[in-house]
Amino acid sequence: MVHSGKESQPTIPRRRLLQGLGAAGAVSIAGCFGDDGDEVSFPLQVTFEVDADQADRVEWTQLIAQLWENTGYFEVDVQTHASDDYTNRIFDPAYPENGYVAFLGLSGTYNPESFVDALHGTANQGQCCNVNGLGYDELDEMIDQARFSTDVVEDDALRRERYDEIWPEVQEYAGSSIIHFVEDVWIHSTDVHGFEPTPFVETSLSYALHSPQDEVVTWLDENNTSGETDLSDLQEGGTLHYGLDANIDSFDPPYSLDVRSTFAQELLFEQLVATDFEGNLYPWLAERWEVLDVNDIDRSAYEDYMESVPVEDGAIATDEQVLLQHPEDSPGEDDEVRVLTPETVDDAIDDGVFGMQIRYDLHEGIEFHDGEEFTAENVVLTMERYYNSQLEAQTFDSLLHAVAVDEYTVDLYAQVPDAEAERELPGLYIHSSAQAELPGGDLDPREGTDPVGTGPYVFEEFEDESYYVVTKNDDYWLEDLGLDALEWWDGPEEFPAGPVIDEIDVDIVPEDSTRSGALQTGELHVTEGVPMDDLDDYEADDDFVVNTVTTGLYQFLQYPVQVEPFDDERLRQAVNHLIPREQIVDEIINGYGQPAWVMLPEFARETGSADYDALVEELREYNEFDEERAIELIEEVIEDRGYESSV
Repeated sequence: MVHSGKESQPTIPRRRLLQGLGAAGAVSIAGCFGDDGDEVSFPLQVTFEVDADQADRVEWTQLIAQLWENTGYFEVDVQTHASDDYTNRIFDPAYPENGYVAFLGLSGTYNPESFVDALHGTANQGQCCNVNGLGYDELDEMIDQARFSTDVVEDDALRRERYDEIWPEVQEYAGSSIIHFVEDVWIHSTDVHGFEPTPFVETSLSYALHSPQDEVVTWLDENNTSGETDLSDLQEGGTLHYGLDANIDSFDPPYSLDVRSTFAQELLFEQLVATDFEGNLYPWLAERWEVLDVNDIDRSAYEDYMESVPVEDGAIATDEQVLLQHPEDSPGEDDEVRVLTPETVDDAIDDGVFGMQIRYDLHEGIEFHDGEEFTAENVVLTMERYYNSQLEAQTFDSLLHAVAVDEYTVDLYAQVPDAEAERELPGLYIHSSAQAELPGGDLDPREGTDPVGTGPYVFEEFEDESYYVVTKNDDYWLEDLGLDALEWWDGPEEFPAGPVIDEIDVDIVPEDSTRSGALQTGELHVTEGVPMDDLDDYEADDDFVVNTVTTGLYQFLQYPVQVEPFDDERLRQAVNHLIPREQIVDEIINGYGQPAWVMLPEFARETGSADYDALVEELREYNEFDEERAIELIEEVIEDRGYESSV
């Protein structure tokens, strides 16, 4: 099937924090809790850990701790840590041994897998947010079968049905508790017209500036009021002043992990495909794509092309990029494992051993900011730069290889049949040839290299922890080719072929109150994340527009399932009933969020459930605050396991 229009198989690749921790990080401690060796007894001594820099999260952590203590069965110590220290603590390989309850946030996507696999897929321990080794073999298999199989590649309805089997399984297991889905709040002055954010903060500005797929474009006009204008009133030029709440840590796509870095890169770099607000997929740098072949194989099919490499401290010890590991091997149990590396991947493909082959026909005439022409070779070089990068785990969980067929045609191969392949495989920010040769992390002005992409804006200036400036690309390819070069385009004639604002000045202002003040004085046009106490004032002020959008960001806590007594799912189910989801949303975050009655947010309902409303009805009772039911379950655990209790 040839794709020259939208494709409803949406997801955005998640970002993993670390790679390489195998099953050796998951340690079971029988008969004790915590690190003092005491036998389990109630009231149970519990330690909550939370990021001190997340004020709302600290507040609801303290609330949950108090409600646990109110039952009489827990004595809770809440420990806060600065953000960097906290990240280092929870991703230490020994973290699962300590028995702590970790409070975290993670951004999911339109892909339902990002709301289950990241937390409950054991392969993700140490790679995403599975800090406590949640999951088990049967659940891993269920997750794989909802994505990596020929039948779900060919049948979206079957895929949704398989996820509907996963959600109750995960709910019963109760290894983690999602508290709520965050609503982002964007505020802009009425001088800003046409601004529309997405559910993902890192892409919202680039999307709002110019997105033909949704006919979204932002312009500046101080003589008319936002909301009272349309495309016929569009004004070109001007400088948009944007307030960013944290520093840009990196401009180097494969070597950055945070959303602020992606925010900065999105103005400069582009991908083969683009998405609309609902997650539908469109050709972008690629003119069209076609799925050429799907083979019904699993990862063991690569056995003849694999080499054995040693394992050290539970991690695969090789300098080569590991494209995939033999499914029968385990770094946590074996001294050696069999892996496929780039050295022999061409042989496998030549022999017809691959999961999927997708061909991308590229637009001709696209140039990078430095004048280099974009060709298939740039796609191949970009993929190779993702080898052994900070994003290797998310990139090569599906991508197998890229092959330039000719100057403007490139084939991307998936390891196994993958229902998300059309989104996952082309998820690379395309590099120029010169910058594809740079060492990791060097594609950054702090390292003497100004980033170069194909995007609508050109890097101009960056002052670390202060500001970032981009200017309009006068030679933007889409303006040169015209919107008719997009085979799917059927919008109005007056819609522009590129963004119309000349310059974007990003001021880096970490303090929410300071950004809010700058917005009120006119120093900023638009920002996100102002203090909750200010929002009602903005809502009532005719000089500002407030946009809210439910995001993929979810706040959650993870239980130490490897450590008694949290290895008993009844105890985990019990404490899940001691989380006041509605109270947290209504009173702590002032209604700017959605209580998580199920693990899947409503905006991902089309890909993750055959009947979302029925799913909520089935599972909501497990997640409602119910102290009486919680105590019943705790007492069952105490009695059945013979634990001492003075309650």
